[in-house]
Amino acid sequence: MPALTHNICPLFLFLSFTLLSFGFCSPYARPTEVPASMNASSYQTIQHSNHSNASESVHGRGNSDRHCQPFYTTFSDPSTVADSNSNPSNSPFVALSPPETYAITSNGLEMYLQRPKGEVHSANGMNDNLGEAATINSTFWMDSGKVTYEASCDYVPGVVCAFILIDAVQVSDGELHLDEIDVELVGSGSARWQTNIFKPSKADPEPHYGQFDTKEQYPQNPSYTSFHKYSISWDSEKIVWGVDGQDARTIRKEDTYINGVPHFPGESDSLRLQLGIWDGSGAEGTSTWAGGPVNWDTAPQKIVATVRSVSVEC
Repeated sequence: MPALTHNICPLFLFLSFTLLSFGFCSPYARPTEVPASMNASSYQTIQHSNHSNASESVHGRGNSDRHCQPFYTTFSDPSTVADSNSNPSNSPFVALSPPETYAITSNGLEMYLQRPKGEVHSANGMNDNLGEAATINSTFWMDSGKVTYEASCDYVPGVVCAFILIDAVQVSDGELHLDEIDVELVGSGSARWQTNIFKPSKADPEPHYGQFDTKEQYPQNPSYTSFHKYSISWDSEKIVWGVDGQDARTIRKEDTYINGVPHFPGESDSLRLQLGIWDGSGAEGTSTWAGGPVNWDTAPQKIVATVRSVSVEC
């Protein structure tokens, strides 16, 4: 996301991170309370997720920990994604959003951005009412490896589809880790896909939004409305993004220094997978970046991001 947009980006990040940090923490995090939507038993279970009994559409999972383990799913079984109100101990993914925002279909995992309830008024490049949308996290972590998302996204100006790696946990000193490695499909144009990283530091006078984002091309079928395989390969020294089996971008740790401070994500923590679609119309900078605001007079009642498969290689 470019720098000019990030005056509002923290709102989205904060909401996502709050859900992640307090709803679905790792054993290393120390949440202050159990979320109201979950009972204590479910909360403890998700902290120590075990995927050894997962459904047959999910392959290669052992006991969940913070190390990379090979994984593959085509989302052919509804149990692949657990409802946040249920016990997700045998599911590799858990929805942070309501059940009506996603579905397992013959196409794979469909995630929805729904038309806002009530009237929508637009002013100054923003909407005053945003649609409810899907966010889905893995219940497992990666400390390195390669993740590939086979996905498509409806093209609607103002809408963003995101397939990322993220760490948003509160550690013992109260600091919130907000690392991200991103693939984003943005409503400003469907012919390019975007990459980004985010790694805040206490040494920064203010967050460095948009310092590392790029727009990438497709080798064939140049639109994100078609299915493409987006990959993120990550280790302690570099990150490589790819599409359809071709490397598109590499960033090395030494390339992430700003004023002598490194901003290389995942250096001290493992990362989760996160899949989502969201309405970028709520603040001027984000709306401009996303090509918004969403025009709900012409947009579909339900905007769709589809994930056909997810794989993890170690």
